[in-house]
Amino acid sequence: MGQPGVTEVQEQPSSEDMRLDAEKHHDKPETTFLKATKDGIPLHPQPSDDPEDPLNWSPLRKHAALIVLAMESLIIKFSNTVIAPGAHTLAAEFGTAASTASYIGSAPSVLYAFAPFLWIPLSHRLGRRPVLLFSHIVAMVAAIGVGQAESYSQALGCRMLMGFGGSAGLCISTAGISDMFFLHEKGTRLGLNGMLFVVAPYVGGIAGGAIQQNESLGWRWAMYIAAICYAVQLLAQFVLVPETIYDKDMAARETPEQKKTLYRRLGFRTPTPAPGETWGATFRMPFSMFAYPAVVLPCFWASVCIMTEVANTAGLSLNFGTGTRFGFSVREVGFCFFAGLIGSALGEICAGPLCDFFVKRSLRSGKEWVPEKLLKLFLSGLFATFAGLMIYGFTLEYVKASQWAAPLVGLSLFVFGQEIVVTVLLAYMTECYRDRAVECTIVFQFFLNLMCFPPPFFTPLWIAKHGGAKIPYIVYALLPVAFFPLCIMPLMWKGEAIRNRGPMLEFGRRGSRSRTRR
Repeated sequence: MGQPGVTEVQEQPSSEDMRLDAEKHHDKPETTFLKATKDGIPLHPQPSDDPEDPLNWSPLRKHAALIVLAMESLIIKFSNTVIAPGAHTLAAEFGTAASTASYIGSAPSVLYAFAPFLWIPLSHRLGRRPVLLFSHIVAMVAAIGVGQAESYSQALGCRMLMGFGGSAGLCISTAGISDMFFLHEKGTRLGLNGMLFVVAPYVGGIAGGAIQQNESLGWRWAMYIAAICYAVQLLAQFVLVPETIYDKDMAARETPEQKKTLYRRLGFRTPTPAPGETWGATFRMPFSMFAYPAVVLPCFWASVCIMTEVANTAGLSLNFGTGTRFGFSVREVGFCFFAGLIGSALGEICAGPLCDFFVKRSLRSGKEWVPEKLLKLFLSGLFATFAGLMIYGFTLEYVKASQWAAPLVGLSLFVFGQEIVVTVLLAYMTECYRDRAVECTIVFQFFLNLMCFPPPFFTPLWIAKHGGAKIPYIVYALLPVAFFPLCIMPLMWKGEAIRNRGPMLEFGRRGSRSRTRR
């Protein structure tokens, strides 16, 4: 079969199907054989017999590609915050206020909302592999440009270009992981991607604080190190991540000898577009998923739930650094990012395995699996983010300088909930519309980064002028609670019917076409 650990199990058809089949063929009724794991779990989707089908890759090959693809989120978000602890240093360098200097770290997030509308259609036409490699070259060159900047406008402009290049990996990596793994495996694998997505800003802050505190390095080397990370990731992408789009028609035309060549593994394979599909139709395709309530509603709610992510990371320097009652150095501000690191790790210990547990229990029991069963896990994420934001806001305002750990506990609890929300959302969406996984991820990235973009600009002013930190964070904590009955409960109640109904509006291309299993 090509898939290690896979056996064939027999699926008995219904008695009515057997009777009709026998009457039709006047012969012994046929049975259907499904490929399954050694434990008897049917494989969804069913892989082909081609060993070069990504679903049939060896565990080593799959997981090497998985690690590199998951590292996309880490590198991209890491490069965003590696400069964040030095807001006061940047302000002195460029002659601006510290709050304005912090935009160099936070402003590029808006590109993560819009740039995928270019990258994703290109990946459908050219393949995931060449788009990822090219986008990394753009981000790497831009990072060097930030390190060379002599003015605030130059630094901000190059940072925006970094956001443009890096944005491709945030969506394409999720689709690539979905291409390689089965339903009962994806919770943990997407959970790894989700964990690195959530933890990356905090890793960047920790590293950035240490780098910028070193007088022989400084903030410029923070960007050079980001460029080095992009270069290493580019090399790893080239060597370890083949094209994950599987085109059955193209594979059928290849000989066994061709499939074994090094070029077959490391070269570019342009996907075959659907008959009659124009470039215009391809570029319209990502927008079509905005008409699907089963995608838009949870993406919007998750974005509201975790919209303070960028404000929290960009604000650590403003809330704990020089001039505050805490008076932390740049390195000590970097250490504050450990709170997010701990929260993310604990969140993933719960989120990914729980998703896989729900799936395996349902498949083993023979019950029909519906993705809506995962939505119950959102409740734990909602509680954790609500409690974390409330603790962070109140303690940031009221605790003494010696009690600095209290707000960081709140931040850690928020990140714990964020990790659960992101993992469950990715697992849910990629099962609702597996053949449109990359477009679903675009919707999530659009709402998330659009919602994350404004808070870093007005939250510091809100804290300074309107009653301290408790007011904005009470609002931030209550918003996801208010939207939960409107966005998630309808899917928990009638989600399968809503999903099967498809789009609310018809525009662009009608229907969906599998990009991975033509």
